[in-house]
Amino acid sequence: MRRLEGFVRACHAPPTLAVSIVMTTFAWSLGWQDWSLTLVFLTVLVGQLSVGWSNDAFDAALDARAGRLRKPTVQNVVSTRALWISASIALIGAVALSWLVAGPIGGSFHVFAIAMGWLYTIALARTSWSWLPYALAFGAMPLFLSLGLDGELPPVWTVAAFATVAVSGHLANALPDLESDRAAGLGGLAVRLGERRSVLLCWALLAGGTAVIALATSERSPLTAIVLVAVYLLALAIGARQSSHARRFQALLIIAVIDVVAIAVLPAL
Repeated sequence: MRRLEGFVRACHAPPTLAVSIVMTTFAWSLGWQDWSLTLVFLTVLVGQLSVGWSNDAFDAALDARAGRLRKPTVQNVVSTRALWISASIALIGAVALSWLVAGPIGGSFHVFAIAMGWLYTIALARTSWSWLPYALAFGAMPLFLSLGLDGELPPVWTVAAFATVAVSGHLANALPDLESDRAAGLGGLAVRLGERRSVLLCWALLAGGTAVIALATSERSPLTAIVLVAVYLLALAIGARQSSHARRFQALLIIAVIDVVAIAVLPAL
């Protein structure tokens, strides 16, 4: 059981599940149903497992040097070799499932998204380009699900919104560990920008994402668009008044979650 728990923690379970659920909800809103919808969930989940396990495997030595005692590899609960093997098996499975569920064209966009996750881990996570795999991977997901469903291109706003909110989420997620990452000599866009500029960029990206979603929704549901903008402005006002890093992070996270939920369900309205 301890080894199993180690694999669960090594896959970054909360974001892995969150991405899988959000993308399955988005697929449902586009028209995926029944077993095909279940396969979408499984495909995204296996792809996220491959990304999460490869990330912890690649960072194992760094985590040990930094004394990150909560990491399964540092605790010797799971070996680096076992994570690499699991990540590779999950990668092969995700590629096969992608083409099975969405065909060669739609499925290839999901394969591309998974490749961006691996690229982030292996090459870009410690550079000022750390945001790029997030933008490309999440921007590809509407293409995967729309082309895989009926061969039609998705609305442009869904690609732009997913990519924008994903980059803001990447920056927001880096904020709580920014000081420890800097002390450890790690890179990444948030470290390069510093806390103040990272927070400002987060809010700017979320403003752009919220505006895109609101504009796309305004004709069908003006009230929804107004509520989205109002909630963003309220969270911005609350976040600006907070001196606590945790509270500012929570305000950013609330807007990111609301935007993601809105993107996922709006096509069904």
